[in-house]
Amino acid sequence: MSMNGDKMKRVVIVSGPSCVGKTPLLKALKKNHPEIPFGQFILYSSRQPRRGEKDGVDFYFRTEREIRSLPADRFIISPVRHLWQAIDLQEVKSVFEHFNLIVVEIYPTLARRFQEHPTVQKLAAEFETRTVFISPVTDEEIAAVQQGMGFSSPQQTLAAIMTPKLISRSLQQGKLMTPAELEDIRIRASRAYEEIEMGRLYTDFIVNHDGEDSQNWKYSPPLGEAGQTLKRLVGIIIHNN
Repeated sequence: MSMNGDKMKRVVIVSGPSCVGKTPLLKALKKNHPEIPFGQFILYSSRQPRRGEKDGVDFYFRTEREIRSLPADRFIISPVRHLWQAIDLQEVKSVFEHFNLIVVEIYPTLARRFQEHPTVQKLAAEFETRTVFISPVTDEEIAAVQQGMGFSSPQQTLAAIMTPKLISRSLQQGKLMTPAELEDIRIRASRAYEEIEMGRLYTDFIVNHDGEDSQNWKYSPPLGEAGQTLKRLVGIIIHNN
């Protein structure tokens, strides 16, 4: 199937808590389904590059000051947890002009600002928009762990679930558990439940227990729930799901 040769136009926004597997999911989509070409635009981010990431490929890595100083008439600028990100509307325009399928990973609050921006709404007028939220656990699992382990709230429960995942990812990336790294993990874990609440408004809600730290992403196609999540995403893209 060639989406660019099809009259169907679709924007697929992928969001979810940190370490849920969004980045390896899109990489697996490219690797395992070359018959589905899609456009992406690159976001600006104030965080430091991770091992293997390249400026201008994964993100445009800039300081918070640089991002917050970008011209507001060209960029959508927003805080993302304790960081800052931005979207270049000129790059977005180019992607919309050249692709019938656009798949992009965006943080939920930035995704909302992106969808509501007048320029984007004009560009996307002929596109169907699907919003895909990837959750690390089900509501039933959160409730069961909260009851079984005596956590005081769903927020605290999910933070406890996500913290070891985030630590595992950091160690895989060769990072040291410095105070700054541990604080970054704490913030990401503490925001996970709030982000899931935002995801309830998405058109598609997928539970994937194979987070970014899972070895299942290393196979082609991915194994386990990583592979099932990829199949779900492909179904959404080709409108079988």
